[in-house]
Amino acid sequence: MSIRPEPSKLRWRCRRGTKELDTLTERYLDDHYAAASLAEQCAFAQLLELQDPELYKILTREHVPDDALVKSIVEKINQT
Repeated sequence: MSIRPEPSKLRWRCRRGTKELDTLTERYLDDHYAAASLAEQCAFAQLLELQDPELYKILTREHVPDDALVKSIVEKINQT
């Protein structure tokens, strides 16, 4: 079983150095993370491990990830 990533640590990992990425990742953390399943929370933590250019391409839908949970996270981020 996976351990739930701590929101306080994820908040620091959301600080990417570019306002666009900060805003997008923090939006998910604030609006959806608490209600997400453990698997989705772990997928979000893995998403934050990506390098900025790759993360940017995924969040702007320039690149479509294979993982269904990551796709779900991207959809939630881009809803609002």
